[in-house]
Amino acid sequence: MGYHGKTIAIGVLSVSILAGCTYPDGTANQTGTGAVVGGLTGAAAGQAIGGDTRGAVIGGALGAAIGGAAGAHMAAQERELRQSLAGSGAEITNTGNDLRVILPDSVTFRTGSSVVDPGFRPALRAVSDSLRRHPNSAVRVVGHTDNVGTAAFNNQLSQERALAVARVLISNGTSANRIVVSGRGFYEPIASNTSSAGRAENRRVEIVITPTS
Repeated sequence: MGYHGKTIAIGVLSVSILAGCTYPDGTANQTGTGAVVGGLTGAAAGQAIGGDTRGAVIGGALGAAIGGAAGAHMAAQERELRQSLAGSGAEITNTGNDLRVILPDSVTFRTGSSVVDPGFRPALRAVSDSLRRHPNSAVRVVGHTDNVGTAAFNNQLSQERALAVARVLISNGTSANRIVVSGRGFYEPIASNTSSAGRAENRRVEIVITPTS
């Protein structure tokens, strides 16, 4: 088969995998998304290694299986976290590449403080329990603020709050080797800082869980 034939075959494979990305109602199928990423990567590897379309199809199938398994694993952990954090005020987002546990400052910290509120510690204990049950992931704890105050103040506060959350996770059994901590200050808002509601959304700590296998 010529070059164009190979390209068409990979394109057909891509379309067939992409069909698994959404449910009939149009909502995202995160397991399918994992299969897409794995399938396309595997197809490219198979093409390079096998030198023909058959190699691309085999590589794509293997990659889809691996990616689908990773997506299913994330979906299972997402359900677990939603159940254990229900009513805590924390939000969980599955991007298809990682899980994000969003901790609003209104429930996690007292005003102007970087000390985790005692009432929120059980929720962080539940997150740590989940991380210990699902060890094949890296964890980033990232602090964010609104734009009230100087950049230096907000950078420091966001770093201290992220570190405080990380310390609670570690004290409840999460390996410190898995965790990276950073403070982003007001540089990565998720809402407009022109309203009090938007500023409240921006004041948060995110626990980003990324599969490593």
